[in-house]
Amino acid sequence: MNTKRITRGAVMLALLIICSQLSIPLPGVPLTLQTFAVGLIATLLPVTDTLLVIISYLILGIIGLPIFANYTGGIGIIYSAVGGYLLGFIAYGLLTSGMLSYCQFSRLNVIIANLIGAAVQLLLGTLWLMYFNHLGFGPALLAGFVPFIIPGLIKIYLVMTIAQRLEAVVSLN
Repeated sequence: MNTKRITRGAVMLALLIICSQLSIPLPGVPLTLQTFAVGLIATLLPVTDTLLVIISYLILGIIGLPIFANYTGGIGIIYSAVGGYLLGFIAYGLLTSGMLSYCQFSRLNVIIANLIGAAVQLLLGTLWLMYFNHLGFGPALLAGFVPFIIPGLIKIYLVMTIAQRLEAVVSLN
């Protein structure tokens, strides 16, 4: 690993930690900027670096550092209703970064890749929520998926806008 790559990963990890604390508490699952950070990381970094940043974030939180939403941490978070959303970051990063590695960097491709990644992450979180809260699929969708659609679309628009500007100014790869 070279210094530029390590620094870029560290900055993205710091961004993810900071965005995790910017939240609106909702019953069950808070609305945070974590998925914005995951989308930006997956859009700007290659697949291996994306996964390294996201998995590092999860490991740091699981071992107890208070870096998850609302300054929480510990293995117990994974074994709660929000654990699936956190683990879903891996799928979001893998799908988005993977898709973008096979196509030209464009507004449309960034939006499509992030829509797919975010939808899978939300679905995984919703299924986890369904299990932990003993909900049927319909109520779980209403509690864990639907409220996050519009905020998710706004975050994806912001990811696309910021990534496009950064890509135009600096060669990130």
